[in-house]
Amino acid sequence: MLPKVNPEAITVPTQCAYTGCSGRTFHLRQEVAKALRDTVYHEVQVHRYQCLKCKRTFRVYPEGTTHAQTSQRVKGLAVMLYLLGLSYEATSLALEALGVYLCKSRIYDAVQEAAKLVPGLKRDQVFAGVKTPALGGDLTSVKCKGEWLPLGITVDPISGLALTIDALSAEDTKTLQDWIEPIAKSVGATVLVTDDADGFKTVADSVGVQHQVCKAHVLRNTEALIERYQPLVARDADGSLQAIGVSRSRRRQPT
Repeated sequence: MLPKVNPEAITVPTQCAYTGCSGRTFHLRQEVAKALRDTVYHEVQVHRYQCLKCKRTFRVYPEGTTHAQTSQRVKGLAVMLYLLGLSYEATSLALEALGVYLCKSRIYDAVQEAAKLVPGLKRDQVFAGVKTPALGGDLTSVKCKGEWLPLGITVDPISGLALTIDALSAEDTKTLQDWIEPIAKSVGATVLVTDDADGFKTVADSVGVQHQVCKAHVLRNTEALIERYQPLVARDADGSLQAIGVSRSRRRQPT
């Protein structure tokens, strides 16, 4: 699926690399070490040939590499992650986790380069057929270079499909709305399923969808309330339970 990098596969040239030269005979002048940004290889050997007709030299690169420092494999991986829904920043983080750093601008360049080769290439086409009445959203954070970075994750809570992973600049209501709204409209969601944070409730109202607290948070909150109030119920300090006929033994029964 991704371009391969094969340091041993260097094709011998059959035509001069320079426009206007018809030379077809070449002399291998030099093997040059080239630093490479790749998930496997950090360096490859490049062949430097001289055209015997025009006397100019040019380089021939191994399979999966070009004059660029980044391999075709890493560029392809960056494009794939972006098309799967990751933002440029999240794609950069994912690549860094794989041991290959690629800044956002280089990822953008790779996406634009791929778009020229594949007419009509659009990220939203990857999930063009995904429609769901409910959109799940959650926040988490990852530590990157000593700093905590907030991430937003959207899923289809019905199928469990992860839709997007985005690096967020903050966790305020406006940032959450800018993140959630286009995704909700794209999948046709009418319900936003999140935790019980007030920010998400405000976002749901602004976007025009219903808000539902996910079952995991409902269960967690309910268990916390039971743990908090059960000792108070057992003591019946104000006598209200006794007044309505609730016996002491029933107060101690787990709910």
